[in-house]
Amino acid sequence: MSKRRIKLSEWQLLKREMKFLEETGVLDPGKTKEIEGLYEEERVSFTKTLLYVGSVLIGIGVLSFVASNWSEIGKLTKFLLIIGLFIACNFTGLRMEKSFPKTAKSLYYLGVIVFGAGIFLVGQMFHFGGDFQDAFLWWSLGILPLAWVLRDKWILLGSSILILIYMTDESIISGQMVPYWILFWIAILYFLNDKIGFSQATGVANSLLSLAFIASILKFSLDGIANNEYIYGLIYFVIGLGLVQMSGKVREIHVILGYFIHGGAALLLSFEESWPVGWIFLVFSILYLIYLLYQINKGSLLSIVILCLMIFRFYLDYTFDFLPKSLVFIIGGLLLLTFGIYFERQRKKGGNRLV
Repeated sequence: MSKRRIKLSEWQLLKREMKFLEETGVLDPGKTKEIEGLYEEERVSFTKTLLYVGSVLIGIGVLSFVASNWSEIGKLTKFLLIIGLFIACNFTGLRMEKSFPKTAKSLYYLGVIVFGAGIFLVGQMFHFGGDFQDAFLWWSLGILPLAWVLRDKWILLGSSILILIYMTDESIISGQMVPYWILFWIAILYFLNDKIGFSQATGVANSLLSLAFIASILKFSLDGIANNEYIYGLIYFVIGLGLVQMSGKVREIHVILGYFIHGGAALLLSFEESWPVGWIFLVFSILYLIYLLYQINKGSLLSIVILCLMIFRFYLDYTFDFLPKSLVFIIGGLLLLTFGIYFERQRKKGGNRLV
């Protein structure tokens, strides 16, 4: 009977749980080895790696050749060449899918690269108006259907990264506009990620996209309002706390992200300069430290990390100006070592839950 192949993280979880069940008497001694024998760890495929790297190199080589001879090729020939390459990659991949699935997938990835490069080259060729960043928007949109048809997590992740790059457009960052159409991407990425098979990387990318969209709304709405850092901080702080409180109702990766969000926002709000009234930062910091202690008491390891960062931030703020620099670094190093020892002890005591 063939063994079932599972990911490294799943293999480690299986071994840990089997050991626990055997120690508690639920499983008979020796049963763990028997069950583990039904599985094997899924290792990185050397063939797959070669094919993927090869497809990328071929794509770069072909595009470099085309780019170097771009000025000597007629517009119609250029356009047909791009379309032909894109169709050839996907058609060949489709024909080879049953016989050589790994090779077929590498050809699909090559098609994705050709499609994106084609958008930039066609835009340059016909002198289309618009911002440079718009190309990433259309590239992301164009490969979404392919991700759905192929049920491919990597293409979906690529689409989410491309739309994140689009969100760095100057008009969005400067608060001149709010890209409301990004709501479509957020919804479709969430849907496809759930249907294809949840990828934590895509989940994080989509969450970052949501945060970037909220930032664009705030930038547009608060344009012209001075000293608005605390508004950003408070809104993201509430979002982070909301994700943490939804533990058990949303995926763990989103809860972990919630800790990073409210931790980062709290660090911003712990500075006096972030508030319109100076003393508020101290009240906020004290209340937040109490909240972290409450979470630590519940067994949250991430709260220990954030608490250490908060303490270290105040330590540097209040000692850097009047203590010798060498002493500041020595004491700071000792603090970090102490935090590390405490964190490790909590983890060994059974506090393996990050959140």
